[in-house]
This record gives sequence, C-alpha cells and structure tokens, in this order.
Amino acid sequence: MKPPSPAVAVAAIALAALALWIALSPPQRNDVVGGDEGYYGTMARNVLASPRFLASPALTPLGPPGDKPPLYPALLAAFVRIMGPTAAALRWPSLLSALIVMLCVGALAGRAAGAAGATTATLFLASLPWFADSSRVANAELPLTAFGALALVVLAGGRATPRRAAAAGALLGLAFLCKLWLVVLIAIPAAAWVWPDRGALIALATGAVLVGALQLIGVAIVAPRDLAHWWSVYMSFSLASRVGGEGFAADWIRPPTFYLATLARAFVLLLPLVAVGAWEAARRRREPIMRALLAWSLGFVLLSLFRVKSGVYLYPVVPAWAALASVGLGAIARRWKRAALALGAAIAIAGFAREIQRLPVRYHDPGYRAVAAALAPLLADADPARASYVAPEAPAFGYTLFRAGRYWGTPLRPWSSASLEPLMSDSTLRAFVVDPSERFYGGWPDSTTLHRLKLATREITPDIERSSGRKLEVRVFVRAAN
Repeated sequence: MKPPSPAVAVAAIALAALALWIALSPPQRNDVVGGDEGYYGTMARNVLASPRFLASPALTPLGPPGDKPPLYPALLAAFVRIMGPTAAALRWPSLLSALIVMLCVGALAGRAAGAAGATTATLFLASLPWFADSSRVANAELPLTAFGALALVVLAGGRATPRRAAAAGALLGLAFLCKLWLVVLIAIPAAAWVWPDRGALIALATGAVLVGALQLIGVAIVAPRDLAHWWSVYMSFSLASRVGGEGFAADWIRPPTFYLATLARAFVLLLPLVAVGAWEAARRRREPIMRALLAWSLGFVLLSLFRVKSGVYLYPVVPAWAALASVGLGAIARRWKRAALALGAAIAIAGFAREIQRLPVRYHDPGYRAVAAALAPLLADADPARASYVAPEAPAFGYTLFRAGRYWGTPLRPWSSASLEPLMSDSTLRAFVVDPSERFYGGWPDSTTLHRLKLATREITPDIERSSGRKLEVRVFVRAAN
C-alpha cells in the first residue's frame, strides 16, 4: 500500500491534534479571562454594534478608542455573530489559527528536511504542551502567527518574484493589523528568505506597508480626530513604552533571560534536536528556507531587548523551533535512521501524554458565566458606555454583558480607603462582585468595604449558586437602580 503524501500526513496530524485538544478542553469549558479575552470580545461586540469601531476599536462597550488594532476583533466578531457572546466564540479562531500554523510548519519543514521533516515538524508542534495550552485562549498573537506563517509558505511556493513577494508582504500586513510590531518576528525571516534580491525585498515591504496602513487610512477617513491617538498607540504604547517599561505594572517587567528560559522549559525534550537543527541550518544558510528558519528561531533575542515581556509573545517564534527540531532529527536520521525514528516517536508520545494530563484541568472557572446571567436583567437598562458594576477581571463581564464596568483596584490604580465613599455614592454602580480569595485581577477592595456592602446592598450569591447548581468563587452584591 502506497504511503500517504506528506501533505496528507501533515493534515492528518494537525487535524487529529486539534480534535484531541477540543475533546480534552472544550472551548466553552473555562470562563472568559479578563484582560485580553474580555477586551477582545468587547471589541468584537463593538464592531457588531457599529461599523465605526472597525476603524477605531474601543476596549469598553461603545467607548473611546483603545490600544489594539482592528483585524483580530473583526475576525472574532464573525464568530460572536454566529455563536453569541460566549467563551467558545472567542476561542474557536485561536484553535483554527493553530491549525493553520501546524499546516504551514509542515509545509516549510518539508522544504528544509523533505517529506519526513514535514511530518515530524507537525508532530513535534502538535505534541508540544506549551503550544497546545497557548492555542486554546483568545490572543492576537495566534492569528498574527497564522498570517505570518502563510506569508512564508507563499515565499516557499516558488521563485521569489516581486508578485509573490508582494503577496507575502500583504499577509504580513494583515499580521501587523492583528498585533502591530510583533509582526517583526516573522517579517525578518521573510526578508531573510528573499535576501539579497532587492526587487523582491521592495515588493515585500511595499505589500506589508500598504496593507498594514489600512487602519490609519480608515481612521483618517472615518474618525480623523482619532488619528493622533492611533499614531501614539503605534509609536509609543506598542513600541517605545514596551522597550522601556514606562506605564506598565511591575509584573510585566521580566529579566532578559525570561524568553530563553521559557523556550528551554517548553522544548525540554526537543532541545538537543533544536541545537542540531540550528547547526544544520547555519551550515546550509545559503538556502532561503534555512536562512528564514534561523532568523525566525532567533526572534526571542529581539523580544528579550524589551523590558515588557509576556510568555504569549513567544507564540510566533515557537513554530520555528519545532521546524528546527525536525531538521535536527533528519540530520541524525541520515546516520542512525532507526534510532532517530524511535527518538522522535518517544518525544511525541511523551508530549501528547502531558497534554492529556494538562488540558482537561480547568484553568479559569470562578463562575463568571453564572454571575453574568444573573446580572444581565438587572443591568439591562443601564447605559452600556457608563460603568454599572465593579468586578474582578471586569473586561470579562464587559464582553458577556456588553456593559462597562471597573476594577476594584489594580497595581497602577490600587484600592484605598478613600475610594469607598465615592464608589458607594455613585448610583450608576448597581452590582459589586468581590473576590475574597484575592486571586483574580482587580477583584478585592478590603474587609471594610465588604462589611459596608453587606449593610448597604443585597447579596445574591446563594441565589446564583442555587439556580446554576454550582459553587461560586466570588461573592455578588446588588442594589436597586435609582
């Protein structure tokens, strides 16, 4: 019987991995996380509420311009339209992005290490617990990586003509519109691919700039007063501020070794193969695919220059390490084929075994869905753009309720005793969600405030627990609207 083609094998592995992840951790199982999931979900609902938010997206319901570009919220909006404001609507695009990334890595590794390399690269990425875990949450880094990987696949499709390079550049422009300057992590490998062809480099840059500028062009047409704000976001908040760390809480500031240590933990079983693959790629650096893989894999060095660091920023770099591991395994297989086959299989089995342990664990389940369902009728006539509740992870409720809210306190704006009276006298605030465990971001004021809530409002926590049939990890208090 004829073995399946590399493309079929790659697709089968990627689809099987996706099915496994969904079975182990259904997209709806965990509550929406606020920060980014809540913010992006709210942005998607704003897009559905008015087309003007497509050019100048807002982080809060019907609010002022935010600090995130529009393409990812627009993608999410399509899923929210179909599935409603659920956790699953936010996470399906992430899973599909991960599928695209796995398919692209297989295609690229096939260019570098043949049919066996295509299969093993996909297998290594699919069985990497870090990748599986990161692929089940809503983050703009995932579609950015998908668009960027597609750009590299376009370049891999044939000679780097200006037309092909421009098409790849357009995909990089779409990646930019997902997460702005993080696209550099894949734009540099794309430039390395076409180097030193000046015409292809110019076409690549032109395609990227023309598409990447679409938001600013749209803002200039639809909301010209917002143009200065978005220029500041592009050049200051998303670039200069992250280099120096100004305006970010202390937990965003990490040491220069943070990313290398994260990669070492994620690839602990694959590190020897990555090292061999990097050596092989360096030896064959005259080949465009090898130059691109080397440049792609070294993206963590650029990230390390920024004081502001987050593990998910590594998502665009991780596929390159999986591809290098497959190149390394191929180099070993040329001398010890059976040993290499056994080693690759053992690493993949160990990775999938860890995923089977890790993914079923609920990583975020305080009961926000039940709380939001109880608060929805109480806030139905509230002004969506004006805060009507105080809660931990307030953006998560902003998405599900499509009502603005606020935190109790954050590292940059901590709660103090002076905050209590203005809060209690604000009649627009009708609901108060408190996190007694102090585990969830922005969710705990102090014991004095909790005592005041008990006296001045009505606690509905027991009612929600009875109707939902579950225990909440938060307490909920409400007062009647004036």
